[in-house]
Amino acid sequence: MPRHPDRLIERLAQPEAARLIAASGTAVVFAGSVEQHGGHLPLGTDAFAAQSIAERVAARLGTVAVSLGLVGVAHYHLAWPGTLSLSPGTLTSVFGDVCGGLAGAGARRIVSVNWHEGNSATLRLAADQAQVRHGVQVVMAETHVITHTLFPAEMEFTHAGSMETAAVLAFDPALVHLEQATPASDHSAGEAAHALFRRPDVYPVMRDFRHVAETGWYGRPELATAQRAEEIAEAVADHVARQVREIWDALGDPGAPGSPSAAGGSGPSGARGCPPEGRVSPRASTALPVKEGQ
Repeated sequence: MPRHPDRLIERLAQPEAARLIAASGTAVVFAGSVEQHGGHLPLGTDAFAAQSIAERVAARLGTVAVSLGLVGVAHYHLAWPGTLSLSPGTLTSVFGDVCGGLAGAGARRIVSVNWHEGNSATLRLAADQAQVRHGVQVVMAETHVITHTLFPAEMEFTHAGSMETAAVLAFDPALVHLEQATPASDHSAGEAAHALFRRPDVYPVMRDFRHVAETGWYGRPELATAQRAEEIAEAVADHVARQVREIWDALGDPGAPGSPSAAGGSGPSGARGCPPEGRVSPRASTALPVKEGQ
């Protein structure tokens, strides 16, 4: 099952889009980013990676894929001209407004597909607000984390290395130009610096990506191949769809009478639909970690 651009909502006629959303009660949204990835990958790498997975997930769930826009929260890449960035408030507003339209069409469940680490914190807050405002249930899929976790030996968690090259190859191989690669930063130094921002407990907040890679990127893009990239993208989409269904089974239908969403949505810790502060469900404790700062 390769890419499915036919699942993009803007490519569908209104009756077909309405049918898919109403029949599934679900919609997939995906966030982007326009930021530097050296000379060998496009500025839209993270947007294309998210779209590639979102299309595949939408096909597996029998629904539509909806873009939140190409640009995300990437201010720490602005030292490289051509990078664009939204304020977190802008992305939050777009997420909420799009979820509102989808909820009006019958989507009770939203799957948020993201590839860009800089979007992660904002999308979590946006999802919480959307649940409160629109009574939907949002499940987050951090597909860069999933890709590395499923294939740690092949998909290095660098910037513009093998994992992101594979992601673009799975979207459109014509966008990868290894022969145009600019000088890479030191691999070991990049990994060590990146690890500081990816600590799960005590960590700095990314301000300038030159703290990680002076030249803007590091990694081994030459390790990625188009055939393997397609296999990995399919495996990631399978993983997302499977995990989403498990979560739905555990939490139940958000539109059912008496459910937290039907009763008024989620809220702050201890409110309807939310566990008391400090308590995490056993299932949540096994989730893949979200890394910050790519």
